[in-house]
Amino acid sequence: MNIFATLDPAVKKLLGWKLGDEEEKWAFKAVESLVKKLRKKKTGVGTVEDLEFALSHPGVRSKCVTIPRSLDGRLQVSHRKGLPHVIYCRVWRWPSIQSHHEVRPISECRYPYDSRGDNICINPYHYQRVDQQPSSSSTLMQYQAPSMSQNYIPPFTSTPIRITNNHELHSNYETAEAMEVQYPSPYSSSTTIQSPINSSSIASPSALSDDDDFTSFQTNVDKIAEGPHSWHEPNYWCTICYYELNSRVGEPFKMACNNVVVDGFTDPSQEEGRICLGLLSNVNRNITIENTRRHIGKGVRFVCTNNCVTVFNFSQSPVFVQSRNSNFKYNLQSTAVCRVPSDSNMVVFDYQLFLGMLDKAKTEGYQHVYELQKMCFIRMSFVKGWGADYHRQDVTSTPCWTEIQLHQPLAWIDSVISRMDPPDQNNITSVS
Repeated sequence: MNIFATLDPAVKKLLGWKLGDEEEKWAFKAVESLVKKLRKKKTGVGTVEDLEFALSHPGVRSKCVTIPRSLDGRLQVSHRKGLPHVIYCRVWRWPSIQSHHEVRPISECRYPYDSRGDNICINPYHYQRVDQQPSSSSTLMQYQAPSMSQNYIPPFTSTPIRITNNHELHSNYETAEAMEVQYPSPYSSSTTIQSPINSSSIASPSALSDDDDFTSFQTNVDKIAEGPHSWHEPNYWCTICYYELNSRVGEPFKMACNNVVVDGFTDPSQEEGRICLGLLSNVNRNITIENTRRHIGKGVRFVCTNNCVTVFNFSQSPVFVQSRNSNFKYNLQSTAVCRVPSDSNMVVFDYQLFLGMLDKAKTEGYQHVYELQKMCFIRMSFVKGWGADYHRQDVTSTPCWTEIQLHQPLAWIDSVISRMDPPDQNNITSVS
């Protein structure tokens, strides 16, 4: 059932100012409950109209908007309990807020939560954010590159180009000295997060010569080609599929051009190397998906070189990337999700690293090689994140996301595995 079909006009209007990742149904219940309380209350100050004014005029002084304090001071919305002012600050101002310690009332607020009065002000503009050190338990890594001008766009070309921008790694962990890269089993059930990599120790591509890179790269490729079955370079370097929640929308896009733009526009020319998501229709699209698609804008650009695949975010909103290859490189859990802010970039696949892992996996057996295929699929969501730091635990819960399948590393795996003996069928059980 569409929860917006019979909405109270006031609730619908207030939901129009909702920000962030809160579940559509939960936000609806929170706002609906608030509207009822504001209309029924017999004490306190502030009306629905006063709240609408505050949300629509964030830079203008506004009135307190209060609801009665409950016995324990908390408010329950759809089996989730929280402090009222935190709930509504999360809905309308700071989607990432987790605790009342992260906000404090402004001096003009007459009914702040910490006053212990009978009424609590929930006007989100009567609170201000308190800067705190990020939690060390977070597994979310943020990649921030030096700010890029929109004029800096790698030109379209049929040959690989070299990207020389440095990457700076900002993490939610305290920085530590870089550790020597090891090659643990890529398919272990969990990967322990070790010391994060200091940004100063990450080598910029510009610190290495093109000739040295290519010679090393070609040596590893030659190793793969040894034997009776040599690998053949694929016609396309990747296939990109676009999803809304758990449904694929449109046909897979097979890309031969090494520069690929995925944006939210509707250009019908279908030029090579450009995917316009605005052209794709979906009869099952809900309001959250519609709102998310409106924020994709200039989207992202994937650039494939001899050494790596890099994503550049030209959107005004962050994108979120899950790359097992990058996670392994930076000693993160294999399923960690990385946030790439606007005007930033991230290397999402390192071919040299993968070739080293594949070379080692050959000595460890068929299953080790086979499991490396998981590294050849990269998932990226627009605007909305998922994972340990978000209530959306799976990428299929995000409104708009893409899956990128890398053909060349898959071809390398196929070349290696075709020369190996398959596992003993007698050792395979229903739980293996």
